[in-house]
Amino acid sequence: MDTLAVTGITVDMLVKWQENGAEEILILDSRPFISYNEGHIVTATNVHCPPILKRRSGGFVALENIVPCAEKREKLESGDFKRVVVYDEDTVDLELSAKDSNLYSVLKSLRQQIDSIEVDELCYIKGGFKEFSSLYPQHCRCQSKLPTSCTLETPDNAHKQEAPVEILPFMYLGNFQDASNLELLHRLGITSLMNVSTKCKNLFEDQFSYMNIPVDDNPNADLAAWFPESNAFIDTVRENHGKVLVHCQAGVSRSATICLAYLMYTAKVGLETAFEHIKSRRSVISPNLNFMRQLENYEKEIKSHDGTLNTSVSDSSMDSSMDTSSNETASSSSSGLQSNSSSSLSQGQVFGGGAFDFTFSPTFSSPNTPLLSPS
Repeated sequence: MDTLAVTGITVDMLVKWQENGAEEILILDSRPFISYNEGHIVTATNVHCPPILKRRSGGFVALENIVPCAEKREKLESGDFKRVVVYDEDTVDLELSAKDSNLYSVLKSLRQQIDSIEVDELCYIKGGFKEFSSLYPQHCRCQSKLPTSCTLETPDNAHKQEAPVEILPFMYLGNFQDASNLELLHRLGITSLMNVSTKCKNLFEDQFSYMNIPVDDNPNADLAAWFPESNAFIDTVRENHGKVLVHCQAGVSRSATICLAYLMYTAKVGLETAFEHIKSRRSVISPNLNFMRQLENYEKEIKSHDGTLNTSVSDSSMDSSMDTSSNETASSSSSGLQSNSSSSLSQGQVFGGGAFDFTFSPTFSSPNTPLLSPS
């Protein structure tokens, strides 16, 4: 097929298309998962496009990352989707979009990879989610009150998570069911548990050390006040060569928030990077909006104390950070963070012929292999 032109469409046009054949439209949300989790267009799929992926590939994003859902990806490749629509937060004109933005990277990568697929139109929404949610809140799902009549979305599939996941070699994230399974705890080598709830009981106090954080999952709870103590507790477990299971009732909001705070604190990374790291291991995490704001403030504290944050979490950087953080004062809410370092084309390649031309970096990786596994 001829090279597709990338065009901008209005939100009204998208809604009209949806009314006339929603099953033929693939909608892709190119924003970070944190933003997607707070609110997104119904049926939209979140693109898996963390910063490290774009840095390693010169902006190229493999189809497996653009469409993480295997079922939707197969439908795209088989030609069932006639229109592909991508949006970000508020871009009005792609010509003015930063060349390293997710929207730009996703669209230019799609242009290369769907030339052999029967897609009639490749578009972006003018004004992004901000414009769409203000005019059609009834077509959105959200966790907050941004669009006033959004459909509230809750992580009702949290119970499907079968086992706790390893966030770091010494830190696991799970739910109360995991914390109640003695055989599982022994099999994982757990030595300590952090109970982030007001109702879950400590069932095995004669066999494990416990830390209780009696906080409810609601819009007024102050979980950030516990970050210094929780960080210190996890540090102590690590220094003693133990393993800690951090849990709440569902392993979705409160315990995930504690793990995010610790990862930000010990790896000196921002919230988005920490979120991607943990979500890739436990996809159901969804801290409530109150906790997300507390984490955003915590990120500012860490940045003001340590300066520039790292943009990726790697095993080597974590090891370096762990070795050093044990000598720091864990009681400070933003201390104990150490800095770390974090087949290609021979020439740049341009894909044009339509409404917008894209130029790839000369060093983007093969489109056949995803740089990161979709979460």
